[in-house]
Amino acid sequence: MKNKISIIEKCILIISIISYCYLVFWKRNQYIYNMSYLKCILFMILLSLFIYIYGIVQNKEKTYKSNTILYILFFAIILFSITFYIGRPETRYYKGWWKLLQYKPFYTIMSQFRYGNRFSIIKNIIGNSIMLMPLSFLLMIRDKKYNNVLKQSLIILPTIIIIEFLQAITRTGSFDIDDIILNYIGTVLFTFLITRFNIIDKIRNVFYNDFKLKDKIKYTMFYTYLAIVIIFNFSLFIK
Repeated sequence: MKNKISIIEKCILIISIISYCYLVFWKRNQYIYNMSYLKCILFMILLSLFIYIYGIVQNKEKTYKSNTILYILFFAIILFSITFYIGRPETRYYKGWWKLLQYKPFYTIMSQFRYGNRFSIIKNIIGNSIMLMPLSFLLMIRDKKYNNVLKQSLIILPTIIIIEFLQAITRTGSFDIDDIILNYIGTVLFTFLITRFNIIDKIRNVFYNDFKLKDKIKYTMFYTYLAIVIIFNFSLFIK
């Protein structure tokens, strides 16, 4: 039974990712099928819950570890979608991309305080501060060594910088040092808080535990959620 479920899980994941890429990245299909931020995030949350339940069914250390890699992959796809495609102008190479570099610390933030409205300021600060918190969280779930801010920074900081440069190069945004500062400070504070009070250790246990559920309950959960994922996939293609 578990081998059969493993095959089903892999097939559904492959089909779902192909469907997502078609809807979001293929010839601006996100407009045709109205792929909003919410739909994209919900799509990946459903897939994450699906493989989470699959992990409970298998109840193996190897499966739990593999699942964390998939969670990170799903987040990367969502981040890429939101940063470069959903609600963005057409992605293309911009020859004068270096003109979009803003390297003066706090210049954008101070400008918003002077000339912007409070809502846009709050939205910018909160949005940039929480943007990479999910990646920080998933790294800590993946391995306890990432409870350390410095080790986590080896992944988080380059990711932030690469995104900023790519936004300028593709003209889907601009390189702004303030965004880098907010992104990084947000993840550092998040990591400090979630490790300082041992919250992450308690949460990690949830991701590596089958809660001693009976096989019948596990299989019922798996096939129920399988049906939900399939229905959701089909619903997205209804214009």
